[in-house]
Amino acid sequence: MSAEEPPLQLPKVAGVRRVMSNVGVLLGGRVVNAPLSLLHIWMATHFLGSYGFGLIAMMYAFARTMGDLVDFQSWQTVLKYGLRPLTDGDRIGFQRVIAFSFLLDGLGGLLGFSGGLFISIFAMKMLGWPPEIHQTGTIFCLSILFMASATPTGLLRIFNRYDLISIQGVVATLVRVVGTFFLAVKGASVPALAFVWMFAEFAAWATLGFMAVRELIRRDLMRGLTKELRDLIPDLLNGHFFRTHLGIRRFALSTNLNSALALTFGHIGTLVVGAFVGPAGAGYYRVASQIAAGIAKPAALIQTTVYPEMARLWRDRATTKLYRLTIQVALAAGGIGTGLLALTLLAGRPLLQLYIGPTGATQTMPVTLWLLAAEVVAVWGLPLEPLLFTTDRSGAATSARFLDFLVFFPGLVLVVRRYGLDGVGPITLCGVMLLIGLQLLLVLRKPSLRTISQP
Repeated sequence: MSAEEPPLQLPKVAGVRRVMSNVGVLLGGRVVNAPLSLLHIWMATHFLGSYGFGLIAMMYAFARTMGDLVDFQSWQTVLKYGLRPLTDGDRIGFQRVIAFSFLLDGLGGLLGFSGGLFISIFAMKMLGWPPEIHQTGTIFCLSILFMASATPTGLLRIFNRYDLISIQGVVATLVRVVGTFFLAVKGASVPALAFVWMFAEFAAWATLGFMAVRELIRRDLMRGLTKELRDLIPDLLNGHFFRTHLGIRRFALSTNLNSALALTFGHIGTLVVGAFVGPAGAGYYRVASQIAAGIAKPAALIQTTVYPEMARLWRDRATTKLYRLTIQVALAAGGIGTGLLALTLLAGRPLLQLYIGPTGATQTMPVTLWLLAAEVVAVWGLPLEPLLFTTDRSGAATSARFLDFLVFFPGLVLVVRRYGLDGVGPITLCGVMLLIGLQLLLVLRKPSLRTISQP
């Protein structure tokens, strides 16, 4: 470890102050990213129409779903198992965790790409893809390879470099805006815009990887990392790695399953709407979900910053501070989310009409409000799942997701088949309320919630 720079330099703030400080940094990126994202959607819907944009949304939703299904959420592994060796100055121990995390990313990307390629070739009718995008949809599966970038994200979070994460978040949107603008000049088409979206995924992946490697070099953590990567496979095969890092295999599998189950509130909605309502409906749903998620994003950003702080408090056995932080974060995020919902109720329809026209606003506004209400409920409960994972109860977090999935996904299919786009919002809100309720019950009923120590 270099003498010039210690392995980890934490700001001299703690608890919710550090969380909110990092949220402020990420919001700086959102100030740029949000209007760019809205500009891109406006251009895409006007150049291609709701049907053409819906085709793009369906292909992207499928690719993202396949990527998320096999995503091991390895950034959580970096935080949980890498923080202690990093702060203890154990460079080799930290590098072994990073090597394992990189392996998970690579494995997830390859599995997602292979599965996506197979389904897009042999089961296109199930996806609701019209014949004109069969070839484009198959090629679009290449983007799945660049969606597995959890390890660089975890590294930047553990190094407290949220400023770099904020920059990375703008890259994909900027590429989409610039690419769509040039396509408009030369003649926009669905295959051309699909290529722009693929390149945007690659650009974001490359940017994030470059910044993470640069931070490793600055901290003298790249030296010897290649050797640890080479030695990892033999250590995995003989079980030495898992004996050294107890519980890491179960934790990685739990985060993967939890991520897969979380898809029911993510891009899978676009897939279901596209399959039963059609590309235009998928396009409207994509616009509504993007707007709802964008409005709630300031509150939702708190979750990405609370994980590292919870990991530090759990490492130090500061459980009183840990649960105090949970309450503070819930109040802060919930208050912000509720305020944004109220603002949308007052000013949402005129702005939406200006954005996508009267017809699009009529189709999109109701589902947008329902989805935003679901986002607000989710942000009130956003520290619950990080708390369960941090306190070694990943199985409980996954159980809550699984029970919710058993109720929500069949309900989503049924209401979309019967009510079309109008049914998505209410069932999503009910599903989120059920999930948050289950997570809260699991947190409250655990005897270990009692304070263990107080630094």
